[in-house]
Amino acid sequence: MNPQTQPPRDQEKLFFELFEAYNDRIFRFVYFQLKEREQALDITQEVFIRTWQYLAQGNELENPEAFLYRSARNAIIDFYKKKKSLSLDILIESGFEPGEADELELHLKNGDLQAVADLVRALDAKEQHIILLRFAEERPIEEIAEQFGKSTNAMTVHIHRIIQKLKHAYETKHGT
Repeated sequence: MNPQTQPPRDQEKLFFELFEAYNDRIFRFVYFQLKEREQALDITQEVFIRTWQYLAQGNELENPEAFLYRSARNAIIDFYKKKKSLSLDILIESGFEPGEADELELHLKNGDLQAVADLVRALDAKEQHIILLRFAEERPIEEIAEQFGKSTNAMTVHIHRIIQKLKHAYETKHGT
């Protein structure tokens, strides 16, 4: 290996620790969004290659988990840009359930998935990502808050507002 691409020993140790701790989680995160195993494997590999390169340049990771998920998110966006299809259609068709409790779950259970899919597609990318982390990845609010640089209380309020936005949009569109 080229010495210029070799991180210092402590960075190398950090990389292998991160790989061991997060490889499966990053794969599941990517796979859930793509539902294409081979592509998810490729993107997961790309995330860790980028991480290796970043560390090899002598950079420090203040929040390694946030770095990995941000890299994964960026790699997924790059993938969709290449396909010219930046939407959640694949997720929705695969059973992504973006809401919580009461009315939205009832509509999902009653087969009104397309209506909810339309509402989720109307969310901005950040809101879609938060909903994915919370309800698809079932990540604790504390972790999501840390990843987005917010307090737990602020993220709880933000998630609640996204859900209310989805509910309101559904009720407005479908008159329930």
